[in-house]
Amino acid sequence: MECHIAHMYGLLRSIPEADKPKDKELTEFWAKVAWELSQLLEYGQQAEKSQLVFNDFRKAGSQYLWEFWVNDLVTPKREAYNWHGQNTSQWLYAGAICLVNGRVSSHH
Repeated sequence: MECHIAHMYGLLRSIPEADKPKDKELTEFWAKVAWELSQLLEYGQQAEKSQLVFNDFRKAGSQYLWEFWVNDLVTPKREAYNWHGQNTSQWLYAGAICLVNGRVSSHH
């Protein structure tokens, strides 16, 4: 199992204080991180040769996105792209945690 997981300490560290989730939303953020990491491990165990990725955030407009996915590297790569321009041909599981205006959501 190949893993590329962002350091948990830094997930919120470099986000401006005004944009960080607070109180209930902060609890929700960490619950989503824990859930998605568990899903990466679950799906990773199903792959013949798994690659687990949980990236540090990237900023897209007013959003902060933590993208994650599980690839099965045995599956041949082909021309399969989503509307974000990501090659999805090896994906078993993928999504992102989104933070915008202090609100947290997840998307798959």
